[in-house]
Amino acid sequence: MKNKKTRGTVSKVLNLTHRIVPGYITFVLIVRLIAAAQPFVSIYFSSLILDGLFRMDSFESIFKNVLTMLCIDSALVLIRWGLELINWVKKHELTQKINKMLVDKTMSLDFDILEKHETLDMYKKAKDGMTAGGDIRGFIDNLAGLIEKIATIVYSIVLLVPLFIPCVSGEVGSLTGLSYFLNQWYSFGVMIIVLAVHVFMSYRTNKKASLLQMEFFEKNVSYNRYFGYWFNLIFDYSIGKYIRLYKMQKLMTKRVQETNDKLEAEGNAWVNKNLKISIIPIFSQCFMLFASYIFVGLKAVFGLISAGKCIMYVSSYTRLVESITGISNNFVQLKMESQYLSFFYDYMEIQNKRYDGTIPTEKRDDNVFEIEFRDVSFKYANSETWALRHVNQKITLGTKNAVVGKNGAGKTTFIKLLCRLYEPTEGQILLNGVDIRYYDYEEYAKLFAIVFQDFNLFSFPLGENVACDVEYDRERAVKCLEDAGFGERFGKMEKGLDTPLYQYDDENGVEISGGEAQKIAIARSLYKNAPFVIMDEPTSALDPVAEYEIYQRFDQMVEGKTSIYISHRMSSCRFCDNIIVFDEGQIIEQGSHDKLMSNKGLYSELWNAQAQYYA
Repeated sequence: MKNKKTRGTVSKVLNLTHRIVPGYITFVLIVRLIAAAQPFVSIYFSSLILDGLFRMDSFESIFKNVLTMLCIDSALVLIRWGLELINWVKKHELTQKINKMLVDKTMSLDFDILEKHETLDMYKKAKDGMTAGGDIRGFIDNLAGLIEKIATIVYSIVLLVPLFIPCVSGEVGSLTGLSYFLNQWYSFGVMIIVLAVHVFMSYRTNKKASLLQMEFFEKNVSYNRYFGYWFNLIFDYSIGKYIRLYKMQKLMTKRVQETNDKLEAEGNAWVNKNLKISIIPIFSQCFMLFASYIFVGLKAVFGLISAGKCIMYVSSYTRLVESITGISNNFVQLKMESQYLSFFYDYMEIQNKRYDGTIPTEKRDDNVFEIEFRDVSFKYANSETWALRHVNQKITLGTKNAVVGKNGAGKTTFIKLLCRLYEPTEGQILLNGVDIRYYDYEEYAKLFAIVFQDFNLFSFPLGENVACDVEYDRERAVKCLEDAGFGERFGKMEKGLDTPLYQYDDENGVEISGGEAQKIAIARSLYKNAPFVIMDEPTSALDPVAEYEIYQRFDQMVEGKTSIYISHRMSSCRFCDNIIVFDEGQIIEQGSHDKLMSNKGLYSELWNAQAQYYA
């Protein structure tokens, strides 16, 4: 099964590479075949030149061999250099396209799948496997290296064949004893046995080494992810103030050091095991080379071969041994790399669970939208606790709704289900009487403009942050910023909408406060101009004056739209038509502010708890 999987990975890699970078594999193979032939040009012609010098041939004859060797060698070098230059470009193109595949796959995954621990580990394995295992480029190089070694073996055998052809006794005088044995074809059997033992030892060692490396890789996936998290956290200047104000330097460095110590301990154990299993093949290689030198050297001493041929045979045999040994190593490496690359393919083959509907949402003539939660229950993966339980609720276009409750009551989960970031575990969510799963997801997502409490802005220009696009309506973006209360600060920005935010991507990037960032996030939701506007703690970072100004203009900003607010500030609920109160994953009451205050339930309890601060 493992060999079948390796062959399958080889086929996938070759097909993928040929599809995204045509010609790359061909160029790699040609370069490797030239690389295999190049040393033998020097080996062959050097033996001719040396024998010519011993025989005291004419200068013209020797010079001719020297010139021929230099011309062939130079031609091969130039061809190889040109092809490698082309390959360098194709190699980087391949890397960029593979990275883009990972990015595209990650961005296309369902949100609930992407946030799982298992998916994060799979992504880490896929990403690290592409580097620790030598990535697809390394895999192809390894395949090409296998072809190069096979070519080297062929070239070596062609040059070595005369070594095992018995010389006519008349040419070398009377042969007896050892010299007679060395002149027989079967003397090669000794070299075959020595070579076979060394290849067997090398294969076993390489196999054990690859298993150890894979074990080390698997064991350290989580460690590497934790180390990356802590290490990157230290260099994230946006949280630097917390580290300094709370004196967290010792805590942070301790976490990095603990993770680093675990990685180091595992690394040392791996190195020590690797060293132990590598000793035997080192000795076997030394013995094999010693035997080859003795064999060829004795043939030269007995006059069975010339001095030049002696050097050629020793060099060719050394190349033969290295290539045969290398082939076993190549096979082991390919097997190991196929396991690394299988992580990449496993990640790329993750299937979304979300049902992709086909019904468009924009074709309604009346533009009326009604959302209904029908007996909806939900619990997160690997959790036995229900986040929502038997929720029934209708939300109609044009109404202002507030969602309130204690922490962990299910408010944000309710919104994520509404936006299809999650699918209900039980029950249905309907849009105009149709299960939302049957709508085209991209079309359905266009209905919602959302500002989550943990919103993010990006190190892009201001206008791109508002429009979420490179090309956008600049006048509309400015108006949305002014409506969101960002007009005064915007007027002080010399570059206007082209002002870069933060300094991750531009050293001239502008730092903005939390309240200003929240206003930009609100402007982004307004720019989308969606029928549903959802805001999770929309004014939590604003000062009271700015909050008052936002609420004063909110009716105008969301005119004709459905608005849903999640808030812990009870005062922000008074202007809403319907207040939905959550507790322990269920809706326990709903209605207007006055109605809920008269009910004397959880809402009035929360309101009265904050009333002293309003007074």
